[in-house]
Parts: sequence; structure tokens; C-alpha cells
Amino acid sequence: MRPVSRALSLLTLVSAAVALGCSRSAEPAPPASASPVATETPRAERTPTPTPSVALSATAVPTAPTAAAPAARPPVAPPLPAPSGAVEIERGTRARKEVALTFDCGWRSDATGDILRILEEEDVVTTWFMMGIWAEAHPELTRRIAAKHELATHSWDHPDYRDLTDAQIAADLKRTDDYLRTFSGRSSAPIWRAPSAARDQRVMDAAARAGFPLHIFWTIEQTPAGLASGDSLDWMEIPAARVRSNLLRAIGLGGGAILVVHCDAEATRDVLREVIREYRKAGLQFVTVSQLLRP
Repeated sequence: MRPVSRALSLLTLVSAAVALGCSRSAEPAPPASASPVATETPRAERTPTPTPSVALSATAVPTAPTAAAPAARPPVAPPLPAPSGAVEIERGTRARKEVALTFDCGWRSDATGDILRILEEEDVVTTWFMMGIWAEAHPELTRRIAAKHELATHSWDHPDYRDLTDAQIAADLKRTDDYLRTFSGRSSAPIWRAPSAARDQRVMDAAARAGFPLHIFWTIEQTPAGLASGDSLDWMEIPAARVRSNLLRAIGLGGGAILVVHCDAEATRDVLREVIREYRKAGLQFVTVSQLLRP
């Protein structure tokens, strides 16, 4: 666990990771952002119809799905203890040969059904950081996810939390968590992931006061083979071969690593089964974030 004050060093590492991930292609790596936090760039064609984030209310929870959601898989680990203040988590313990594969989910759904089928066939559990508008637009897929995997909040409609007040951040987290609870049957607190990973100390403190003190980033570290990142970079719409290369390089991060892919990434779908099997060959098992962080 590391405090958000290390965001500057994270930016350097993420910039290096992006450059490393692009080293096999003739196309240049995108320039590093001047922002003190690492963020994703939303895809140009993503055009959802968002619910305005500025009109949030703690009571403005969408109508729950009419059909009864299936019972979610009981959590293997007990609820995580909540620290007294905001903490950013980039990895779990190295002592256990476990990794957490996480999905950021909030735009398209073309590849999601195939991804879920592969995860089921390979008997892999994962954590899905989900946007509320995606769950609202895809209730059947969300039920399938909740029945096997861990749901966690990724905001209602992907605002930049740095542009919201503390009260709006708290309301957005609550609104999303309340809605996801109608599928999973339990709150995802204390874990969450900021939209585009855009956060600063004020944002994290506001989230902590709202009951979400554990911000889940991903692992970026030097390995014997060089710098490796748990970010697959599939959000950049790079070729499947490069997504595969990025994820296989992250095997070198070892136990406790946190990986991130996206539920609408066709490249991830195309390499997912092979990646899962390569991690298992390396002696690594897949668990949810809550399982990864258990004492």
C-alpha cells in the first residue's frame, strides 16, 4: 500500500510502461500527461448517453432491475478492514502466488459475453470496476458478472472526480454502489477505482470519508526483465499481440500483482484464454481484489 503522494513517481512509471508497451510497434508512444496522476484516455468513439454527474443525490438511485438477480458467489475472504484514511493500493502480498485480474467496465459490451464465457470455462474469478450507466444499460450481463465475480464502483458515468465537490464525489460513489448492490447483494466498499484513474489527495480523502478508503490502482515495477505494468493498455486499442505481450510481461511482477483490462476490448478477448493459461503455468492463480488483499 502506498499513499497518493507518490503519484508523481507513478506518472513516471506509467509513462515508461506506455513507452515499453509500444516498443514493438513503429507507431510512437503517446506523450506523457502533465497531470500529476496517471490517467487513461477515453476512446474517441465512446459516446454513451451519460446521466449528468452534477445533479447527484444520495437518494437518486435508479430503479432496481425488475427480475430477481441471482445470488452472487459468497465471498471467500471476509470483508476487508477499512483504514482510517485514504490509501492507494498497487499490489497485494508477494507471499501468495495470486494475482487479481480487474476489468474496467463502462462503455461498449461487444466483447463482454465472450470474455465471461472464457472466464467461466477457465474457472477464473475477477473484479469488475463498473460504471453505473453500463450496468443500467446491460442488466443481464451485469447479473452474469455478479453471479461469479466481484463488483466494485468505477463511478456512475465517468466524470473527472477532480472537477466535483466532495459532496458530489460521495453521492456518485453511493449512487453507483447502491445500484450495483441490487445485482451483487452486497456493498463493494471499501474498494473503488477512480474514472480514468484521475485522482488527487482531495478526491481520495473525500472517497475515504464516504466509506471508500481503498483506491485500487495497478502494479508497476521493475522486474529482472525490465519495467512491467499490470496495465494491458487495451484501452489504447493496440493490436491483440501487444496486449498479450504486455500481460505476459506482467507475469514477472509475481504474486500480489494487480492487472487491468477492459470489458469492451476485443484484443483482450482474443488473447484472454492464452494469458490465463500462461499465468497458471507460472504458478499464479487468479483471485478477486478482496481475496488478494485479505490479511
